Amino acid sequence: MTIQLGDHRLTCIGYCDCSEADLLGRFLRQGSRALTATAGEYTLVIETDAGDVTVVTSPIGATHYYYTEQNGRLFHGDQVAEIQRRSGLEWRWNWQALGDLCQLENLTDNQTLHPEIHRVPPGSILHFTDGRVALRSESVLDRIPPAPADPDAAVEALNAAVLRLAGANPYLSLSGGFDSRVILASMLHQGLRPHLITMGREEATDVQVARHMARRFDLPHQLINLDLEEFFAHAPRISSLTNGTKTACHWHTFLYPLKAKIPADATFFVGTLGEFARTYYFDRGWLGRIAALAPEAALGQFWRMKVERHLSFSAEELRYLAPPLAAQLMPEGRGQRAARLAGFCRGGFLEGLTRYYFEQRVPNFYANGIRMYRASSAWRSPFHDLSWIEAIWNLPDGWKLGSNWHRHAIARNCPELLSFPEENGFDRGRMLTKAPPLYWTPPLRRSRYVSYDLSSDWYRDPRMHAFLLEHGGLIDDLVDPELLGRILDAHRHGTDRTRTLAFLLTLIYWKQVITP
Repeated sequence: MTIQLGDHRLTCIGYCDCSEADLLGRFLRQGSRALTATAGEYTLVIETDAGDVTVVTSPIGATHYYYTEQNGRLFHGDQVAEIQRRSGLEWRWNWQALGDLCQLENLTDNQTLHPEIHRVPPGSILHFTDGRVALRSESVLDRIPPAPADPDAAVEALNAAVLRLAGANPYLSLSGGFDSRVILASMLHQGLRPHLITMGREEATDVQVARHMARRFDLPHQLINLDLEEFFAHAPRISSLTNGTKTACHWHTFLYPLKAKIPADATFFVGTLGEFARTYYFDRGWLGRIAALAPEAALGQFWRMKVERHLSFSAEELRYLAPPLAAQLMPEGRGQRAARLAGFCRGGFLEGLTRYYFEQRVPNFYANGIRMYRASSAWRSPFHDLSWIEAIWNLPDGWKLGSNWHRHAIARNCPELLSFPEENGFDRGRMLTKAPPLYWTPPLRRSRYVSYDLSSDWYRDPRMHAFLLEHGGLIDDLVDPELLGRILDAHRHGTDRTRTLAFLLTLIYWKQVITP
């Protein structure tokens, strides 16, 4: 929404705790720094008739905004392709960003797929005046003062955020996992009765667990199944919304809330950022504590192993790729990527990985999911509350390993929700109040998990093969069409190439967006 006072216009993308009129008034009285304390998930854009621009991003940075400076002019907006066209830039590939997308399924730092168009970082104030850009950024984690560990303070902060955001008609995306169960426990504790939405096949674990929860608490429950035709129908818009940086494996995030037809007056709760309260990248109990004794070496080894595990193309296939892209995916390029990722992990081993999750994965990967939610719903996540983030950041590792804080929050708010099984849990009939020793090892992960993900089947569908073969020429500047055919054949005959095909399909749709 945009509001104008005099020669100043303010646009708010996302949501915050103030009206646009209040925000603009505060800006005019106190300046841009006064907007940085605004609660919510947003980008605020203030423009003047004289051409000055101020952009303020929220601390987590999950509402993307982009810019490029060309010949003393600032071109900005939330669509990279539109910025490219208005600025007169020719399309060029950002090879490092492409390599990140291929190996990590997200970009890093503040890059886009064009090397001259940049994302405004989280927690930033960008000023453009007199033909020059000034950018000031501050990490929210660096602003958190040390405090005694208080897991109950985190529960109280979560409860306050849920109650504040709920409105009169709350909806909740409910799976069988920890994050959405924590939100449901908070809602039930506070007398809220949400409408539940679950995506997946009948046999999926998420569907089975969520259905039993809905029945136990007599809550309305909506099951969403997706089909390939819906995927094709909305793929161009998804590609445009996510600026080509959300691989097609994850496009269900757009499809299922859209198909659920969430009312305009409803608040749609999702569990985004809940993983901040657990060791997302290395939830391995005492192994993480041992690695913390030599954090620099451990982080380097961790990222080297991680990038080597996700090889979308074999060594022989790399010769069919554009040389700059192939260079990103060759051993030397992978080694450079691992070193760069380790460099993002300031602090100890587990702390550094948590920082990477918060400062890289969330604003690059999950922010794209939020953009897809925002297309059809008033999405909210209580885990974006800064009071909750501060309380969690000060908890020791023992509360995060094995999702122990999540278990504590559920036990405190609604212990009856512990009577449903957890993903890969030790007890097939319930959630434990504390993760058992060696919880991450196969013998302790006794509950079978059936995924909702149909991607592998979709990429074996003749309709998908026909589309990829028909449109593969669009990316012949990146991939030899002969290689695409060989990968399709391998996938059809049982070799899982889902990740590779999703990457290529993402690029095909993005090429359609940027091609006049």
